[in-house]
Amino acid sequence: MAQKSARLISSTTAVHHLHASKKPLIPTMTIINTVEQTPLEDEVYLGEEGTDTTLGSDEPGSAVARGSYTVPNGVAVEPLKNYGGHKDLQNTCPDDVRHLLETKGLFDVYDKFVQAIVDTKNTRGSLLGKWKDAQFISVLDLFRDEFTDKGVRVALCKRKSGKGTYRWLEFIGVDAVGDTYEPQYDVANRSGQVVKTAYSRLQFPNGVAVEELKQWGGRRKLKEKIPVHVEKMLTEHGLMKEYDQMVDHVIEAGAGSFLKGSWDMNKLKAIMDVYKPIFAAKGIDIFVSHKQEYISHGQHGGHVEHYRWIEFVDRAVQPSYQPQRDANTKDEGCTVM
Repeated sequence: MAQKSARLISSTTAVHHLHASKKPLIPTMTIINTVEQTPLEDEVYLGEEGTDTTLGSDEPGSAVARGSYTVPNGVAVEPLKNYGGHKDLQNTCPDDVRHLLETKGLFDVYDKFVQAIVDTKNTRGSLLGKWKDAQFISVLDLFRDEFTDKGVRVALCKRKSGKGTYRWLEFIGVDAVGDTYEPQYDVANRSGQVVKTAYSRLQFPNGVAVEELKQWGGRRKLKEKIPVHVEKMLTEHGLMKEYDQMVDHVIEAGAGSFLKGSWDMNKLKAIMDVYKPIFAAKGIDIFVSHKQEYISHGQHGGHVEHYRWIEFVDRAVQPSYQPQRDANTKDEGCTVM
């Protein structure tokens, strides 16, 4: 990890001293010190790898992965069964996929692609026929240019859920969606960044940079180091000075109780609201996210673990990305034992 650049500001008070002769870069704000606690509810978040949710009927496009994620109009989806899925892939084709590919004169390419997947036995396990993603993508890569030349992008997508693992193919009509959509579960476009919880492993695509807010020693760690993906993205967008100021603000005003993981989510959301327009002006959206999991101790009860992180989204790379655990989607509650 690279060391953080020298900070010009050590607290929110220093912001006003530093810019006493001109308008401050960072707007003033009020941090609420009292947090209304509500009972812990079943949590459901759009797009989270770990839970499922059903989208409203007014959502445009098609729902996939049992309604947990929606693709826009202009994107055709073919689900892939996890075990023995090559049989359905060979024998059936969804109507919207067929319509899109026939319209583009690509159905013969699709047939060749499917046959290659079926014939290449190492794309799946020998015993149960479970898909092997890397081998699947290696076959898909052989046909990408033919699809792309006629205006269709193809992505193998995968999303893990508390109810299972979901895979599907997205056939993206470029003329329909333009540059407004990027498949955020595209296996071939993962950045390697992972947030590990007790029960989940949240993965992130290229174009999204993640900084965790650790429960133990989180403020010290936030001050000392910056993740390489975050530093690279913000340096390229000329946002390191604003980032340093935001980190100081988070350290100064975002602390919470030990029982809530040493961070106060309401305060963190208020801080993010101050910096969102500043970062957005340079093409970066920021989100604060959280996940909490109950850790059972068997007959001795259990406790709740809190996981929090900040996501920086480059909208030129990820125009349609939505965070998996956006804290603004649902408030954090306290545990009732």
